[in-house]
Amino acid sequence: MIFVALLHAVNLGARRTVPMADLRALLTGLGLEDVRTYIQSGNAVFSAAPETDLRGRLEAALEAHFGFPVPVTLRTAHEWQEAARGCPAHLRDEPVVLAFPRDPPDPARVAALHGRDVTPERWEVVGQTLYQTVPDGVRTLRLSSGVLERTLGVKVTVRNERTVQAIAAMMDT
Repeated sequence: MIFVALLHAVNLGARRTVPMADLRALLTGLGLEDVRTYIQSGNAVFSAAPETDLRGRLEAALEAHFGFPVPVTLRTAHEWQEAARGCPAHLRDEPVVLAFPRDPPDPARVAALHGRDVTPERWEVVGQTLYQTVPDGVRTLRLSSGVLERTLGVKVTVRNERTVQAIAAMMDT
């Protein structure tokens, strides 16, 4: 089975550095196959047998190797392709980022998110993915990953649409 692993908050500064060559070596050493990475923001594609706690095993290995906790969001190839194709048409008139919750948020917390005024941004949850417009760029987002995490009560990692599409294309090769 093919998986996508998204590492949260790595390579944003000097303190949480995860070189992609080291990540590939670590994942291969864990018995994962066909390990590939995309850019330096902590994106890996690999093949593995489905297992009960693959995410926990990855997080433990990452912390042991790099010396700091690294939350991981996992998606299957099918889930990833759905996310890559799933952006609602009414959000397509502006640049979009995709937020990937590590765990499914409570529906009541998603409802609470609807109560926040984040104008001019617009967003919608489809399946396991939150699609968000970024009319003024990611540096000024009112609905930042921190706000998402606090409101939804789960870890969230965000990728731009170009990255999502590039990872989807990696699975086709």
